[in-house]
Amino acid sequence: MGKRSDILESVLKERERQVDLPGSEHDANNTPNDWIAIASYYLTQNTRRATMLTPPSSEEYETDLTKAAAVIIAALEHLDSMKEKKNLS
Repeated sequence: MGKRSDILESVLKERERQVDLPGSEHDANNTPNDWIAIASYYLTQNTRRATMLTPPSSEEYETDLTKAAAVIIAALEHLDSMKEKKNLS
């Protein structure tokens, strides 16, 4: 359970970092497609690098997955506002 706790703590720390970024106040305007695109950006970073001669570092891979997980949490946090705006049923 220790490793999972560390991973979740890292994701929550990244989410807090994202909230502190300039422009995060506009997150409530994101649509479901916006959230998927943002998470997908981080999820695909290392697949693009896989065509390179050297594999990505484990640190880059972990960072990208952590950022994607934090973005998914953000999308979940904004479910109600997306429903209110009729972006979700």
